[in-house]
Amino acid sequence: MSTNDQSARPVRLPRRSRQGVVLGLDGWQVLCLIGAAATLLTAVVRLGPVGLLVSAPIYLPLGLGAVVTIHGLSAPRLTGLWLSKQIRGAAGATRHTYRPERVRLEGTINLPGVRASVQIWDVDGLASVYSPHERTVSITAELEVQGFLMKDVPDRLDLAEQWAKVLASFTQRNGIKRITLQERTTPTTIRAAREHYEATVGRLHIDPNSPAAVNYQRVLDDSEQFAVAHRNYLTLTLDLVALGPQLKALGGGKSAIQTLAAIEAGNVSDALQAVKITVRHWLSPRDIAALARTAFDPEFLPTVQNRDDATAGVDLTAIGPMFLDEPKGRNGVVLTDSGVHTTLWIHEWPRSDAAVGFVSPIVFARHPVSGEAVTHILSIVLAPVPVSKALKRIRDEKRVWRGNERLRAKRGADGSAADEADWLALEKQEEEIVAGHGEFQYGGYLTITARDEETLDEAVAGMRNSLSRAGMEAQILYCQQAEALLLNALPLGMGLK
Repeated sequence: MSTNDQSARPVRLPRRSRQGVVLGLDGWQVLCLIGAAATLLTAVVRLGPVGLLVSAPIYLPLGLGAVVTIHGLSAPRLTGLWLSKQIRGAAGATRHTYRPERVRLEGTINLPGVRASVQIWDVDGLASVYSPHERTVSITAELEVQGFLMKDVPDRLDLAEQWAKVLASFTQRNGIKRITLQERTTPTTIRAAREHYEATVGRLHIDPNSPAAVNYQRVLDDSEQFAVAHRNYLTLTLDLVALGPQLKALGGGKSAIQTLAAIEAGNVSDALQAVKITVRHWLSPRDIAALARTAFDPEFLPTVQNRDDATAGVDLTAIGPMFLDEPKGRNGVVLTDSGVHTTLWIHEWPRSDAAVGFVSPIVFARHPVSGEAVTHILSIVLAPVPVSKALKRIRDEKRVWRGNERLRAKRGADGSAADEADWLALEKQEEEIVAGHGEFQYGGYLTITARDEETLDEAVAGMRNSLSRAGMEAQILYCQQAEALLLNALPLGMGLK
């Protein structure tokens, strides 16, 4: 029997380069080294040998800081983020409180920062999110793949390959700025089971006070706390500048943007249907507001989930947080109405071959103490890269790699296995692009939510265990928590710089 089973082929993810600008240093570190060298040179030229002592308080911190990492980030970069937060705190920009009685421009929504200018239009039940700041429009669909993790390995692999073809097609189309894949895990209700039970009791004339009925009611009550909902969403963000000719052909203006969004929604639905992925529905403005509202105010979640079809969702006026605060001295959390959140950036994906569905430990992460599901939002933001730019990027990274090799040779240092892996990864990526595969610049973000900071610490610990089982690593986005939360909580198709 042959052991070369194609159905068991693993997923191979592109490796992130560790070469940096030079010798693994990022731009912030290089600037600090240049600053330290310039300070030292200037002091020695003007003051002579005494300048070494006089300028030491300047060049030593710059030089040492350039090679130090804190929480996985270079010290200069983290210092810049910390200073930015202090400035925002001094200006009162780290706290947002919504005042309903305040006069607001028509069409604007309750969101902090530049997102206050975002407009959400209703086009026959389809929400078109227009961002005048980025000149983009976004549409979001809720996806459904029945029992993906319960399918046989060959079926899973086939579905993954078909999905990869859909993603690759996005890189070959002009005007697609960003694709956001999102998985949300939240507590849910068992309203359907309760309604079925009540209907059965009435139909069969069962005495609700009988031992069997009382026991069943107790089972329903006990199971409520373990009910969890897993929802998957796809957000397509269109670049209106690149699509200018099409908009002009459609008549221009707001109506043309709405028409274009509806056309793209139909195209995406057809493409996904062909690969056996069902679009459950395209989100309406009330649906988008409900996702955001329940992310900021988790205690409001049961109220939204128990609404009937006629009153489903949340009005757009309540889309944003009533209260948002980045507390002073706590750079890894952000507080909202009834939740405490921390957002992590996934900086390390599986280094070795991974099976299809390798993110399942994250989806089903549990608190290590209580065993409850971890409430979280996992977003993967993909920016399509044209073939010409992808090949140019690879050439530039190869040039940096060769330059680092020459510098290491001059110092008499041999290259490491990690350096060799970076080169092989570049060769592999170039081969795949030439063979017709698309390329994305991607980033993964994971927001964890809890009712208080103690519970949040437990949830983060449980999620880190799940990340390690999936072969992934993540770090907290210190001093950027409010911005990162808005990226994940709002399905508006926006990226994080």
